[in-house]
Amino acid sequence: MSDLIEIECGFTDPPHVHTYPADWLFGGADGLHPGADKRFLPTTYTYYDADTTELTVSQIPLCDDEALDYFTKIAQIKGSNPRWCSAKRPGGKLEMLPFLYDKASDTVYPSEVSNG
Repeated sequence: MSDLIEIECGFTDPPHVHTYPADWLFGGADGLHPGADKRFLPTTYTYYDADTTELTVSQIPLCDDEALDYFTKIAQIKGSNPRWCSAKRPGGKLEMLPFLYDKASDTVYPSEVSNG
């Protein structure tokens, strides 16, 4: 019996995996969301426009790759033009993800963000 559970995350090509202890509890509509377990500590993602005005905050994405994909949903909010995303990790570390989002093409591309 394995001490770990691996769940494939399809937000990259090829997909990567999220790893949890074998006794982890999952829930949600698909039965695969790790948030049902009391040990789950989400990352908080904040989305900003080009002027770094905060647009919205979310703990829905389970990883940075999903957070980048989530730009598409944020862009659908009326009047929203997201450009940047920061991640506040469970330990408190805050960092800007080194990517920019272009709403016109619905594309995320690398930027020259420095977190140090």
